Amino acid sequence: MASKKRKKPAKRTQHFLSFAAGLAFPICIALGWHAAYGQQDLPEPPGTSRPASPSSVQKTPEQELAELDPVFARMVRKPTLERLNRTIKMWEKSPKVVRILEERRRRLMELPPAYYEFIRGDVTAAMAKAGKSFENSQFFVYADRNPVAQFVTVGLYEKQTGQIAFLGTDLISSGNISKGGDYFETPVGVFENLVDNFSYRAMGTPNQDGWRGLGVKDSRVWDFGDQPGLKKYKDGTTVSQMRLLMHSTDPDKGEPRLGRIDSKGCIRISNGLNRFLDTYSILDRNYEEWAASRPNSWLLRKDRTPTPFAGKFLIIGDSSPRVQASGTK
Repeated sequence: MASKKRKKPAKRTQHFLSFAAGLAFPICIALGWHAAYGQQDLPEPPGTSRPASPSSVQKTPEQELAELDPVFARMVRKPTLERLNRTIKMWEKSPKVVRILEERRRRLMELPPAYYEFIRGDVTAAMAKAGKSFENSQFFVYADRNPVAQFVTVGLYEKQTGQIAFLGTDLISSGNISKGGDYFETPVGVFENLVDNFSYRAMGTPNQDGWRGLGVKDSRVWDFGDQPGLKKYKDGTTVSQMRLLMHSTDPDKGEPRLGRIDSKGCIRISNGLNRFLDTYSILDRNYEEWAASRPNSWLLRKDRTPTPFAGKFLIIGDSSPRVQASGTK
């Protein structure tokens, strides 16, 4: 009798466990379904709204320029003027150098409206010559290789009006062909920022002379591919292939030299302008489209704020009187 009494509780336990397991299974399924799908249809509490994504925010080109103007002033213009002032003070015992630097600062601060009209005309002519067009409102970068200019300007083409407005201007260094060797004159024309010529980032390691040629670590390097460029050869010149890049330069040794021809043919820009162009995807229209299906790409900054008017064209021109008089490009 004692053995029969011990078996009855065991059977009741088995029945209970079977019942609990059968009940738990549909409950788990229901909870999982609700977690995955059910909450998508829940109404939001009154008075709340989801933050709009950058792509859903509708802006006009004028609004974007107004928003980015103080940002450009803070990230680009202010550091450049502070650097010029520091360099002038450093060379205060050398009147000749001070005069050159003060003239460089004056040119940057007092660019006349006629200069921006020149850029508008040159951009239009260069795009037509290249058989290209702005298919919508978008930013572009214009670099002036004129040895006594050495400016880079961020512009915005507005499709609706066909007009060009400007965000700001900074100093560059373009190619100094007079150095010979593998130094080129920076080519003029329209150059598209293509994923095929994949960009990269500086390692920030100094060379044997202590020069960080592409700027500080993680500075963006825009690659515009192989281009024909003019260089010295024997007693004359020849056209040869060069790799056209736009990149930062050494912050200590190179940036104080911006504003004069100095590079091997590339466009050297300040670290401030580099960060601005990189952060707001000013020339990354093609890359943003490419990255839409590659959100974990290592190239584009994770903290970037892409402008809705991202462009893709670097336009290099020359405001030198000799170039305008000859009509050559």
